[in-house]
Amino acid sequence: MIRLSTLVTVVTLLLAPAPVRAMEGPLVSRDAEALARRLGETTWGMEELLAGKVEQVVVTLRVEELDGEGQVKHVQERVDRFRLKDGQQHREILQARKDGEDATAALRKDLEERQRKGQGRAEFSSVNLPFASTSLALHRFSLAGPDPKDPQRVRLRFEPRNDKAPWVHKGEALVNPSTGQLLRLDYSPSILPDMAERVDVRMEFRPQPGVGQVLDTLHVEAEGGFLFYKKRLRITARYSQLVLPSGTTALVSSSQ
Repeated sequence: MIRLSTLVTVVTLLLAPAPVRAMEGPLVSRDAEALARRLGETTWGMEELLAGKVEQVVVTLRVEELDGEGQVKHVQERVDRFRLKDGQQHREILQARKDGEDATAALRKDLEERQRKGQGRAEFSSVNLPFASTSLALHRFSLAGPDPKDPQRVRLRFEPRNDKAPWVHKGEALVNPSTGQLLRLDYSPSILPDMAERVDVRMEFRPQPGVGQVLDTLHVEAEGGFLFYKKRLRITARYSQLVLPSGTTALVSSSQ
């Protein structure tokens, strides 16, 4: 079966807030590789988080376990705060509930125990965006035409150049080419958690004054299991209270 703790860790830290700087002037080139490179230049991923550019973020997490008919069987809700201090990440559970009952104390105790064992820390290097500098060359990009709902937006598809490459995604990004803003990202990871048969990820971004675009909501649907035991999960993570270190230069162009 899918290990709930594994998926919760993956989702909570899968892709930390990724602020996007506004581009100076409209993007003229329609070339997919050029667009991907520009996104890589204007997007903050996990590498920036580890470098200390994001000092704090609060993640509100809801994990639903579904039955075979798609009905909710169990619900776990949690609010975590992640802080960076002296280059190290610290995680704090602010509140938690399981099936409507308070579970804050129990989950805090469990987190403390796993941290003493050296567990519960994310593998940040494995969750970079497809156009991040460390993963850009591992992907092949192509333009899929305008968004049917808004022809001013462009769909940028990506897929692995090598199927055996680790942590390479296949999916599609929705981009505003005139501003260089990443609006939405849909993909399936090439390496799944243990016993998982399917994991679909959607990331939605929002503008934040003084920053640019930041990850607003992360949706994950996953299913898997062993033999006759199957599990389906629906996970939503909302990112808020983003704090940048004092003295950080605003990322939004003054012309906007």
